[in-house]
Amino acid sequence: METTASAATHRRVGRLRRMAISATATLIMLLVTIYLGISTYAASVVTLPQRDAIVSTPADFGARFDEVRFPARGGDVEIAGWYLPQPETSRAVILVHGKDSSRSTEFQGRFSEFAAQLHKRGFAVVMIDLRGHGASGDARFSFGLAERRDILGAVDWLITQGFRPGSIGVLGVSMGAASAIGATAEEPAIGALVADCSYADIRPLMERHWTKASGLPDIFLPSTLFMGRFVLGMDLTTAQPVREIDDIAPRPVLIIHGDADAFTPVDHGRALAAAAPEAEYWEVPGAGHARSYEVDPQRYVERVANFFAHHLGR
Repeated sequence: METTASAATHRRVGRLRRMAISATATLIMLLVTIYLGISTYAASVVTLPQRDAIVSTPADFGARFDEVRFPARGGDVEIAGWYLPQPETSRAVILVHGKDSSRSTEFQGRFSEFAAQLHKRGFAVVMIDLRGHGASGDARFSFGLAERRDILGAVDWLITQGFRPGSIGVLGVSMGAASAIGATAEEPAIGALVADCSYADIRPLMERHWTKASGLPDIFLPSTLFMGRFVLGMDLTTAQPVREIDDIAPRPVLIIHGDADAFTPVDHGRALAAAAPEAEYWEVPGAGHARSYEVDPQRYVERVANFFAHHLGR
């Protein structure tokens, strides 16, 4: 009897153990599924850009402009822009806004003012909306990996308008600056670059802002980046302008960064400058993120205009 009872007890314990293992495995699979599901959703949501309404145009500051549209290089999306023609010059500058901004709203709504100032100093100007922003075609943002093709599309368009390689400059702000670094490294027709408050490497910036941007704890960042490869078809962590900027040499680069930038700390600007020892570096005292123009508009315009005037082919 004791042997029979012991065997029965042993079988019951075995069944309970198997049930516990099965329940644990099911729970783990459920948690992994939920974890990956949330990560996939987060990858989908956090890569959707915001579209800003137009707050001003170059005409508000005395500059005539034309509405233009052209394909990004590769033809995957149509880019909207404003073209400020300048018959007296053979030099053009492409202005590129940052994430969740536009050709109108960058520089706290003063991008048109800045463009008009460059125009008055003798430059033709193209102001573009990056993909997924403003009036350009729908797309997710990729921290400059795809957006560089929007800038290259603007370069291609300017060449069709008669501008020669080497006579085209680019000024980018924030993600626009990171995109511009990649575009300039890739395209020798770009004669000079101004990069304002670019990140050096997107990964530490993601880690810095992840919880605020997504509403999720840090544990979801690695899986969201992993699932982002399927959502976007690219690895966002490869957005590393610091690895590309030295490829621009010997063409001139001006790096601008505010020392009070709380979004992309000034260490990023210093890292870019260290990676490109031939570049000019201008650290603006008291300037926050994308606010160097706001701190001293006249000095900003003079510094940028003189840089392009000196380096772009006539």
